[in-house]
Amino acid sequence: LFTANMAVVGVLAIVVVVVMLEVTPSSGLVITPHRPASSTWKRTQCGSPSGRHPAIPPGPYTENINYPGNDMPPCGPQGCIMKHASYTQCEAKCNSTAGCIAFVYAPADCSEAGKDSAICWLKHALGTPNHRGCRNTRIMGQPASEGADIPSRWGNLVNASSQPLIAYPRPQTVRLSEQQRINKDYDLLRDVGDNNTWVNLNGLWEFEQTTNNSAPPFGRQLKNSILVPFPVESCLSGMAPNSSDTHFTSMWYRLQFTANSQQNNKTILLNFGAIDWMSKVYLNKQLLGTHLGGYDGFHYDITNILDNENELLVYVYDPTDSGLQPLGKQLVNSISAPAGGKYTPTSGIWQTVWVESVPKQYITNVHINQHSLTNVIIQTNTNNLDALSVLYTIMDKNGHTMEQKGVAGVLTSIAIPNANLWSPKSPYLYDVTITLLNQEQQVQDVVLSYFGLRVMEADIGPGVGKRLKLNQNFTFFAGFLDQSWWPDGLYTAPSDEALASDIHAVPMFGMNFIRMHMKVNPERWYYHADKIGVAVFQDMVQKFGQTSETVGISYFVEDLKRMIIGRGNHPCILQFEIFNEGDCYSAFNSTPYTVADMVALVKQLDPTRLVDTDSGGGANKLYIGDVNDIHSYPYPGSPVPSKTQYAMVGEFGGIGAFVQGKEWKPNGCHAYLVASTPHDEATYYIKMAAMLQSQVANLSVSVYTQTTDVETECDGFLNYDRSNKFSDEDTAAIRKANQDIIEAAERLSQ
Repeated sequence: LFTANMAVVGVLAIVVVVVMLEVTPSSGLVITPHRPASSTWKRTQCGSPSGRHPAIPPGPYTENINYPGNDMPPCGPQGCIMKHASYTQCEAKCNSTAGCIAFVYAPADCSEAGKDSAICWLKHALGTPNHRGCRNTRIMGQPASEGADIPSRWGNLVNASSQPLIAYPRPQTVRLSEQQRINKDYDLLRDVGDNNTWVNLNGLWEFEQTTNNSAPPFGRQLKNSILVPFPVESCLSGMAPNSSDTHFTSMWYRLQFTANSQQNNKTILLNFGAIDWMSKVYLNKQLLGTHLGGYDGFHYDITNILDNENELLVYVYDPTDSGLQPLGKQLVNSISAPAGGKYTPTSGIWQTVWVESVPKQYITNVHINQHSLTNVIIQTNTNNLDALSVLYTIMDKNGHTMEQKGVAGVLTSIAIPNANLWSPKSPYLYDVTITLLNQEQQVQDVVLSYFGLRVMEADIGPGVGKRLKLNQNFTFFAGFLDQSWWPDGLYTAPSDEALASDIHAVPMFGMNFIRMHMKVNPERWYYHADKIGVAVFQDMVQKFGQTSETVGISYFVEDLKRMIIGRGNHPCILQFEIFNEGDCYSAFNSTPYTVADMVALVKQLDPTRLVDTDSGGGANKLYIGDVNDIHSYPYPGSPVPSKTQYAMVGEFGGIGAFVQGKEWKPNGCHAYLVASTPHDEATYYIKMAAMLQSQVANLSVSVYTQTTDVETECDGFLNYDRSNKFSDEDTAAIRKANQDIIEAAERLSQ
């Protein structure tokens, strides 16, 4: 958790939040928010604004005019080569292709495609035209369109009258009051928390766009309402801009609340799961602090500032792709012109906001090293420098318990007799309660946690180099590239059930892992992966598509550290990826920020996990780190392991069947390999799976692009709204193909 005030680079934006808290000694922490009326919020359309347009009339065939971009299958951005063809053949192809509204034709005498060969491009939308010789165009016309509205089934249930995302946000460290310490329904506690120790502030807040560096609007009602914690640009926020031109970087949130100032010897913390990107938080006109970073949680101690009537203000500035910070695949232009690989941005509060009541001496965080077959190592940190003792009580699924004492701030190794191990086949988790004791051995604080013992390593295999082993058994990891983007909440899943659904899709298709791509998800996502039994290879968020400048490197390194520390307790995470393709690595070229320095940093912060230097990029050819990771589209390639690295196909596939009525932008889909039907998509994939199975002696990992369609990338096994593209028969066939790969690798250990 990071609370330090940091220097702010760039222009700041302000978000104001006013919350009214009531804390009473008899019932623990009680908060009474005063929210805007639910009638002030309305969900906007969950689809690309660019899909909504008036009728486009047809036009004449015009020479020397080009419409760049918006290319569609079957010709794509390279165009269709046509021998001895005139523009009328290109026009006929456009007429026979659903969604084609225009074509661009390069005559054969321009000699761009070889002698006697013309080129034809098909367009699903019209951008800005330009004058260009050897480019001739005709607009075929298009009827008016209301665009897409494709919320998930969970998003359809979201409304301003009921609180969104009510699940407890920190399932690995659930703080327990004295009343709940005898409660043994640990799964329930991880889902709902202890209502004596926390209050969820999600819901309808006041909201207002502002100018940069505007003064905090203390005591003033804001103009609009927003549903927290959905990003501003999402349809569930109620404030989504309708074009890239109306997108804004500066905003205020406001929520008023009432509180009892008597805290009953408690400390009160205000927690934010994540805000994208920079925030300044005020309570009762006092600045609590400034936070930079869009993917990590942070908190402030508000005990001495809380009053009977309170005003909480949060100032947020998000430059999105005009800034230097890691932001994954966010791009402002994607609002008006969605394109492959870059998506609608996600500004502002996007994870749960909550208030927590803790003892004066309390557990601040817990570090768990579960890289073992026989013992767990735990360090419990506190807000007190005194040498307090800690009692660890470990429970297995049969109710058997064991106890061991330790000292706060010191590593404690605890042997687990006849340990059950965590794996995708058997995701065994041990519960552990951590009790903080003062020098008189009186209980000060108690948190509920868990762990799963497992060992992931690269060892010499039966082929030409290293292979992956999980718990001493050769293992093949077949999984999805998962972007974790939603048609309704963008970065934020519309419910906890929705959040878990993407993870459940992995075993449904016979797979066993996810490559979490350029995003750090909320804690509960990893909790579901721990519990369901899905391994995770975690990407560092990139400054996608651009090389970071010097100041951007400092943001990258800080976010990398926070990711490793903040998500490091989850047994599902087996590997960290530092770079992706060519996005950032070339900027890391001088000490202490070379590519090798970054690998060493990750190994220093977490020596228990494997490190992928650069998935599919130039730094992979430095052959440092634990893996030789290539990208190969559409068919999987054959990376070679060595005595120091195992082999991984970090991306392949991209097979797309475009399902009408499920597209982010009607007729705007594209894919690496277009399939005519979902059945054809399944058939293509099963053939690729057979190619992977033939390589299991040398290949350890395959990553299929991707779990779901994402905006105009329509190459998911699931549609963007999370409905299954495939029939039950095709789903079963895909599941068997993946299980055959995994079982073939298991036989290597026999």
